[in-house]
Amino acid sequence: MGRLAQQSEEQITTGRYDSDNNIIPSQINMSTQKEEVSSNNMMMQTIPLTQWMSSRWATIDMTVDSVKSRLSQWPTQVVDLGSGGAGAPDGDHKNDQTKSSNKSVDENAYYQNAAVVAFLLLEHIHNNFDLSTPDKSSSNTTHVVDPSTIQVTLRTEEETCSIESVTAILTPVVGKKHRSTFYSLGEVLLLLFSRREISQECLETLMSRQDTLHDRSEDDASRMDTFDSFRDTMQRALAILDFEEGGGGDGIFDEPDWSQENRGRGDDVSSFSTICANYPTLPMSICRLIADVMEGSNGGYVPTKTAYTSLQEVLDDLKRMILEPSVFLYDPSDPTIDFGSRLHGREQEISTILKIANVVSSSQGSGPLQVISINGFTGSGKSFLANHIGRFLASRGWIFLQGKHDRMRQNADLLVMRSTFEPFFVAIDSMKRCGDANDLSYCDRVATNIRDALGPDGVEVFSQYLPGINKIVENEGSSNNGTQGIVQTGEESVMYQQRLEYLLCVFVDAVLSAGRPLMVLYDDIQWAGFGGYQFEQKLLKHIADQPSSRGHLLVVECCDKKEGHGVEVISSAVATHDSVNVTRIDVGQFSKPALNDVISYALHLPPRVTAPLSKIIHIKTMGNILFVIEFMKSLEKSKMLTYNLSERQWSWDMDIVPLQRISSSVAGLIMSKLLNLDQNIMDVLIMASCFGSQVNVSIMGLLNGLRGVTNISSALDRAVEEGILEKAGPLYMFAHNSLQETVYEITPKIKRNQLHLDIGSMLISKSASAPEEVIEDLFSAALSNINISLPTDGNDSLDDINLTPSQRVVFAKLNLKAGQKAISMSADFALARFHLNAGMAFLSENCWYDQYELALSLHLEYAKVLLVQHEYEELDSHSKILLRSTRCIEDQVKVHELLISALFRSGDSAKALEYVRSVLDTLGFPLPTTVDQDTVRSVLEALRTAASSITPEQMHSYHLMTDEVPKQAMKIMASVPVILTFSSPTFAAMIACQMTQLTLQHGVCAESAVAFGNLGFAINSMLQDYNSGYDMSNLGLAIFQRFQSNTLILKTYVPIFGFIKSWKEPLQSCSEGLRYAIHEGSLAGDQGSVHLATTVLNRQLLINGCKLPELRLSQERLCREMMYNKAEKRVGAFFYQCLGDLYVIATLIGETDDEIASIFISREECEKSLLELYSSTKNTSLLQLFYYHRFIQSFVSRNFEVALNYCEEYDKIGTGQICRITDIVTSFLSGVIGFVLARKTNKEGCIEIGKQRLLQMQMWTDHGSRWNAENKALLLQAEKYYTDGKLNEAKSAYEASAHSARQHKFLHEEALAYEMYGIFLVETGHVDNGNEMLRKAQSLYTEWGAMKKASDIFPVI
Repeated sequence: MGRLAQQSEEQITTGRYDSDNNIIPSQINMSTQKEEVSSNNMMMQTIPLTQWMSSRWATIDMTVDSVKSRLSQWPTQVVDLGSGGAGAPDGDHKNDQTKSSNKSVDENAYYQNAAVVAFLLLEHIHNNFDLSTPDKSSSNTTHVVDPSTIQVTLRTEEETCSIESVTAILTPVVGKKHRSTFYSLGEVLLLLFSRREISQECLETLMSRQDTLHDRSEDDASRMDTFDSFRDTMQRALAILDFEEGGGGDGIFDEPDWSQENRGRGDDVSSFSTICANYPTLPMSICRLIADVMEGSNGGYVPTKTAYTSLQEVLDDLKRMILEPSVFLYDPSDPTIDFGSRLHGREQEISTILKIANVVSSSQGSGPLQVISINGFTGSGKSFLANHIGRFLASRGWIFLQGKHDRMRQNADLLVMRSTFEPFFVAIDSMKRCGDANDLSYCDRVATNIRDALGPDGVEVFSQYLPGINKIVENEGSSNNGTQGIVQTGEESVMYQQRLEYLLCVFVDAVLSAGRPLMVLYDDIQWAGFGGYQFEQKLLKHIADQPSSRGHLLVVECCDKKEGHGVEVISSAVATHDSVNVTRIDVGQFSKPALNDVISYALHLPPRVTAPLSKIIHIKTMGNILFVIEFMKSLEKSKMLTYNLSERQWSWDMDIVPLQRISSSVAGLIMSKLLNLDQNIMDVLIMASCFGSQVNVSIMGLLNGLRGVTNISSALDRAVEEGILEKAGPLYMFAHNSLQETVYEITPKIKRNQLHLDIGSMLISKSASAPEEVIEDLFSAALSNINISLPTDGNDSLDDINLTPSQRVVFAKLNLKAGQKAISMSADFALARFHLNAGMAFLSENCWYDQYELALSLHLEYAKVLLVQHEYEELDSHSKILLRSTRCIEDQVKVHELLISALFRSGDSAKALEYVRSVLDTLGFPLPTTVDQDTVRSVLEALRTAASSITPEQMHSYHLMTDEVPKQAMKIMASVPVILTFSSPTFAAMIACQMTQLTLQHGVCAESAVAFGNLGFAINSMLQDYNSGYDMSNLGLAIFQRFQSNTLILKTYVPIFGFIKSWKEPLQSCSEGLRYAIHEGSLAGDQGSVHLATTVLNRQLLINGCKLPELRLSQERLCREMMYNKAEKRVGAFFYQCLGDLYVIATLIGETDDEIASIFISREECEKSLLELYSSTKNTSLLQLFYYHRFIQSFVSRNFEVALNYCEEYDKIGTGQICRITDIVTSFLSGVIGFVLARKTNKEGCIEIGKQRLLQMQMWTDHGSRWNAENKALLLQAEKYYTDGKLNEAKSAYEASAHSARQHKFLHEEALAYEMYGIFLVETGHVDNGNEMLRKAQSLYTEWGAMKKASDIFPVI
């Protein structure tokens, strides 16, 4: 067991919590430390018991007592992890002093200390004397304890004291009528706890009772202890039934007393009653203990039901008094059935969870993501268990967050996510104000991580969803005051959701990276909507992909088996992830011992006393804890379980309890309880249940007068007293989901729908008088109730509820605003769908004539939601309704844009492009009938001439596009994904030309930046005019800077910084431009373009010489993200390309394929899939990338002839020019191969390949970027010199190439230069110098991370 588990086991049994649920450290350890420091001041002394009783040591707080430390592991089944929880009444057990009834602090301390002395005394006797059989010398001999022989050994130190041991001598006594050993122990305990000699009168009464019990035979005793006669039993049963039916009884049982103590005793005065009468200030638990000891026997016959049968039983009860004085020692100040906050009977589950938590605590963030799924039936205590564990971990330095899904709010999953993380900001704020140095350091790390990860723009955007983040990063808040405009297009809608997903993932990763473990509890996960499942799964998969932070997180989900989902929705989705450990815990019903522990704790009685009652309750309830609680309350209500004021303890009649009627289900039991409530309270509860699991009292108060309901606040308080509700500030919560469900189902569905409508209508009508702080919640609750009133199946209709035409219009408008707000403020498309769907339902049949704008807005917004949620089939059918109903072409184009986006996202690019052509024809801007390379080249040449005179400065002031039709055409064309620039380059070039022509003719708009960026790329690739292409890209950047539309940043930046800029500017600066665009594009939510941009960036970084291990992690993360986005089929083809890139990186590192194949698919399967996609789509870029991957693999293994063949196939597909990132690699390395093969094989054509590549690099150096190309040209020149036999020139060129590569930060190409230089020297006879160069190359390859190349350096020679 780990360190946390070991600590928690002791803390669970001995720890206490302060008012903030923080553990108060045990003072036992503090005492030990003090002894080690000041052992010279410690004193051991042994004194008689009577002397100790009168000493000051007897009344001091003995919290440091060594006995408590030794017993702190007992009992392991009694666990107190925190306060509150499902099914538990409000209030914890108070501290020992406040729980006692009018006892002074000294008295309380003395009783605790006396219990310790009693325990040590009995333990001494139990360990040193055999009391199981009489003395062999005489059958009439017994042993009794002489109080004068009892010695107490103390360890004192300054003002502290602990009791080390207690000893005694047992004296043999002979006689026919003699006191038993147990009786003598009882006298000693009475002396000890009362602190005075036993009075003669009391002693005589006790002795008389002892003699009477001794004289009775076992037969007589058994007759005495049998149940009352059948007649008496039935009389009591009839009295109970009469009481339940409201009768007053027959007068005989007006004050029934059915405690065991008062049955079967005849006229005898019991030991218990005698002690209570003579020692009225003693706690009842002590009186009971002493009486049962006096009447007990060690393994022999006992005359009463509660008498002890062994010393071990006495020791067990004393242990409870020592460790749990507030429960088992002191008289309760509040005589209620107190289930408290104790967690019972879950030892195995607790052990499992704490072991996993210990793994998280000790992993330093590097371990796997841990997920625990807790499953069980309603009322089994799932939430109670998880909440206790969470609070305990919080006391150990963890952060504990929880979100609870609600049956009545299944469309508000993002609100659940928000409620999960908002308390984190409260915790951070509390740490800043009250924390220690470690807390303050943690807060600083969190703030720094969030600022670095999100940036100022990201923080501002994220604060609209979680405003509390401003407190952490000390941000003044959003400049737009948290408001957003209405989302205009389908693409923007998709981006809004992806933006929130990205920001939340980055935020959680930043928090976890701060190093403090985090437990997140998702409760009632069975009520989460489908969107909630997907969102939470994406979040966990993202975290699982972060090797440095995932180990700091523990996710716990609670799922109710009853609701029929049958699976753990979060855990099942992430279980197959290679960096996730999923543990399933099935929470069953309570066993008999565990249930007895619960009842013992609730009644403040020892388990041996409550065992018979627990057995009956277990039979009745099958151990379901919620059922147990309700059943015991029903016993109390029917007076079968009563609190005896004279004895100050609970009592019951074992003959009558089994007769209590009980429902066959928890719901039935709850129903019987509800039916006994006052009608007004019941009506208030029914209204409260319509809000879900909780409701704000200020909102409920506005319903006063609805359907005759009054005094809502007092009715809610009465429900709290009945245990149906719990209260936390202004919120009233149902104590358990079953209570809310049962209350809600009382009203028939049709009447319930009308009630929902009445509640919503009244809340809206009274919103003006509501407190400002609840206005937002009020409208949310009002609309939820109104919408729930709508019919949900074909058998219902709006005619079943009372609605006026004006109400329908108002409700439709309110739902439209709520849906738009859900999208723009929090990207909550599930909630938006709920509101928009309801809004459409409220529209009249003639809405397209009477309320056209309202109907159009609702249907368009709903269509955007369908696009975001990948409901493409429903979107298609819904769009047909829209297209039939719209009045103008402008409105129709909005629908077309959504359908085009859906086609692209579903992977049907060919159909999408035809749709684009069709819409452009409709708008009056048709594309050429034939889009071939010759047509496109001619248009490109014309546009190049037309735009050549425009400067970036002029673009800043170029006239704006104001006509709506060309603006719509620009939006349609800008919706074409940037990936089509590579998969359909000719069509993409034509789109760029059309957009540029519209810009030049009608003015500039935000989409014009995309037009000029792609125009520059087309000029580069199709006209090979790199200078003009570069100029067009600068015009595109100028337009982007003018409009600053981050939703278009990646479509603008990818062609510019991914390809065009590299012709003129350092590759490293191009990579920085891409990084910036990826960050901003992620904030904008353009995840589709982010994937492409990251792929381009990673290929660029490979050419730049980025460290391979870092690049490998980035590429694997990219592949995982694509794998998770299966719903967007357009990602599929791109996934195989990226996976091929990952295998290339792994080849360079020297990693086997097994690890990657275990996560994704094998290299062979990847290549096969790539070729199959090429075969079906004829997308030549797929085939070209296949040859590129094969080329790199062959080059690394120095299989140069095969590599050259793959390069030739690569060139056949492309232009043979340097247009793409991969062209740089193939051109440079194939040039090296050409010269090497020309020397080695004299193969025809190889020297020409080398010369051609050299010419390309020299042209790039002279007319493009010397930074990027110089070292490459110099290396190829050196290889040519070597091939031509010009060795001195070759040597100088090799050295110049290595120097240039180092100067321009191309680490890997510096290594290649030294490798080729070393081979040259060795082959020309300069072996030592050659080996020195090869060692340099090996060192540089190692630094790069290319372990495969490094290991192959010398074997080649």
